[in-house]
Amino acid sequence: MPDSGLYRSKAADCLSAAQEAQRPCDRKLRLSMANSWLSLALRDEALDKLVASGDTNEPIKTDLVWGTASDPFVSRGRP
Repeated sequence: MPDSGLYRSKAADCLSAAQEAQRPCDRKLRLSMANSWLSLALRDEALDKLVASGDTNEPIKTDLVWGTASDPFVSRGRP
């Protein structure tokens, strides 16, 4: 199974494509795809952390919302 590094790489590729997009609809699509890849990365990391801790009673929390303070790309100053 792919790891979160691959998902983050795919998200970065989508962000690059969004910056190069000529049309707003293409940019929006690429940003949406980046958000989906990043969400997969975060879920994968949360699952890895949960499995490593051995605590299977704790729910996996992934509350990423694109364009908000919980968005890692926003907090890093990325578009």
